[in-house]
Amino acid sequence: MASLAERPSIAERVRELGHCIELVSIDPHFHNVTFGLYIKNGLLTIWSFSNREGIAERIEQIRDRCTKLGDVVAVDGTTNQLRLISDLVLDRALRFMFTAAVEKDPSQEIPAGRIEVADTKTKLTLILEGSEEDGKYVYTVSTEGEAERADARVRATVGGFMRYSGCERVDTNKFAFPDGKRYDSFARLILPLARNVSAVESQLAASELEGQMTTQTLGFSQS
Repeated sequence: MASLAERPSIAERVRELGHCIELVSIDPHFHNVTFGLYIKNGLLTIWSFSNREGIAERIEQIRDRCTKLGDVVAVDGTTNQLRLISDLVLDRALRFMFTAAVEKDPSQEIPAGRIEVADTKTKLTLILEGSEEDGKYVYTVSTEGEAERADARVRATVGGFMRYSGCERVDTNKFAFPDGKRYDSFARLILPLARNVSAVESQLAASELEGQMTTQTLGFSQS
């Protein structure tokens, strides 16, 4: 084992890992340690400064859940690295993916099948379907159920995707990701957040403040 003098400092390690996309300060399922998601030259790395026994296995578990939650793939021969399926870096989608992978119960099944979610402000169910249109993959938001403001909820949901993924509004009920490609996993992940932008913005602000405090105090929950 390397001596303390030989071990890289936190600052040196962060430079090696690259830009920190998201820092989850408390993992409720593994000793409340801190995990970070970093990106460098298109390579995503999950890292923790914790020395807890089992940390490598927990990181691999988080990595594997990320591959089911987002449009990312595991890097062969690694247990903590991922690659995007394209050159498009969707920072906020990656943040949501990583936070869910760390904070949600690891035994909880990840949704599959039709992309849908119950609306929080009406009794509607919001549904997302995609298809090729004019050389790009376009997602259409529709609803099931009855509500006076159904059209408004559809427009708001499209606006949420524009907010969180830089999507382009194709029509009042349609959007496409910036590069016009298909991202079903990210779309499924973002849909519950896109329906209620104001509440999610408040959560993000609190999360960012907590992450800044953790970084500034070198919290990283190493114990």
